[in-house]
Amino acid sequence: MPAMNKLSFLLCACALLGGCAIAPEYGRTQLTAPAPVSAVYSEMNLQLSLVTAAGESLRCPQPGCGASEPFDQRIAWIGPELAKAAYQVFPDLGDRIKGFEFVVADKSEPGTLSGSMGRIIILRPVSSLSPNDVTLAFIVGREIGHVIAKHHEENTAVSLIVSGLVQLLIPAANVARLFTNAFLSSGAFANFAAGASVTATSFIGSRLVVTSYRPVQRDEADAIALKLLSHLGFDAPAVAAAFASVNLKLPATDWTSGLRASVERLSPQRRPGRSVLVDSKAGAPQGLD
Repeated sequence: MPAMNKLSFLLCACALLGGCAIAPEYGRTQLTAPAPVSAVYSEMNLQLSLVTAAGESLRCPQPGCGASEPFDQRIAWIGPELAKAAYQVFPDLGDRIKGFEFVVADKSEPGTLSGSMGRIIILRPVSSLSPNDVTLAFIVGREIGHVIAKHHEENTAVSLIVSGLVQLLIPAANVARLFTNAFLSSGAFANFAAGASVTATSFIGSRLVVTSYRPVQRDEADAIALKLLSHLGFDAPAVAAAFASVNLKLPATDWTSGLRASVERLSPQRRPGRSVLVDSKAGAPQGLD
C-alpha cells in the first residue's frame, strides 16, 4: 500500500475512533471503537484468552455434570442480581447492553473474562477464592464493571490505532525485505517475513499499550463493582472483611495479583490516594439473599 494511501487510511480510522470519544463519570476521557467493531474484536480476544488459559480441568468430564454444582448455582443467581443492580444504577446501560450472560468454564487457574456485549466468563477455580457470596459478587462485579466502563471498546480502539501506526511507520518490514532479498532468492518468503514482522510488532505494541491502561481500568471496574454491591447493601469494608480469610497470593498469577490489589484498596488503612469507597446501605456480609 503506497504511503499516502496508508496515511489516508490511518487518518480516516483515527477520525472514526475520535468521534467516539466520551468523558465518563470516572473523570477521564476515553477513545472508544464503534460498538459493532468492538463486539467482534472483544469476542475474538475473549475466545483467544479462553483457549490459552491454563489447562482444562478434567474433574468434570461428562457433559452437563457441572450444572448442579454449588458454584454454578451461586453464579446462576448472583450474576443476575448484579445485572439487575447494574441496570438500576446505570439507567442508560440498557441502550447498549441488552442482557448479561454468565458462564462457568473449567480451567485449572482462577480468572474472569468478558466481552463488550455482556458475556461474563468465570473460571471455575475462582470458587476457591470466593468462600462467601460477597466475595463472589465483588469478583463478578469487577468484570461487569469492565463492560459498563467500555473498557473493551477502549482496548479495541487503542489496538486498531497502534496497528495502523505500525503499518505506516515501522521500518521492520523494510529491514526484513532487505535481509531476505539479500540472502534468499524467494521473493514470496521475503514478503511473508516482512508481513510477519509487522504483524508481530503490531500485536506486541498494542498489547503493551493496552496493558498500560490496566491499573486505571481496574480502579474503574472496582468502583463500579462497589456501586453494584452498595445497591445490594454492602460497602467497601464489608467486602474487605469478606476476603479476610482468603489467600489471594496463590496461585501467583496476574489475575490474582490484580484482585489482591483491588481488595487491599478496600481497607481504609491500605487505601492510597484516590478512594474507590462508595456510599453504602448496610454493614457486615451476611449473604445476598
